[in-house]
Formats: sequence, C-alpha cells, structure tokens
Amino acid sequence: MEHSARVESVPISDMQHSRRGKHFALMQEVLKGLADLPSQSALKVPLGMYSAKDLRSAVIRAASSKQIEVASRSDEKNLYVWKKYP
Repeated sequence: MEHSARVESVPISDMQHSRRGKHFALMQEVLKGLADLPSQSALKVPLGMYSAKDLRSAVIRAASSKQIEVASRSDEKNLYVWKKYP
C-alpha cells in the first residue's frame, strides 16, 4: 500500500501509550489540590494563557477520570473549582 509524503506506518510499540495534553501538569496539580481541599473551599486556578472554557473542560475531564464531581466558576483572571458534596 502506498502512502503519501505526510502519512507513514510505524510500529504500535513505538507509539506513546498515554495522552499527556498541554494541560497535564496543571491538571495533576489541580487533582492534588482537590484531594486536599477542605469542604466549603475552592481552588483558585489562574487562567494565564488558557481560556476559562478550555481549562474548565480539562478540569472536568481530569476530575471525572478520578470519579470526583466538581463545580466551577470563573472571572476574567481565574477559574475557581470545588468538589460537589451531596
């Protein structure tokens, strides 16, 4: 089978086995913060170079993967995240 100049085959063993997106390190920090977070408190995460929408999505994905329900709110500079309690 011929491939174009942009497409090539590679062994599966050479591929990365986990996805570490651009938010990975920050999400690890957020998950650690959520684990240590007292009730009735929120984490304040500076938006920096990220949009609130992108950062919120990344936080919700990361928290969901650990079965943590979160809520969030944002302003112009920060995203605030807290654990939902029943």
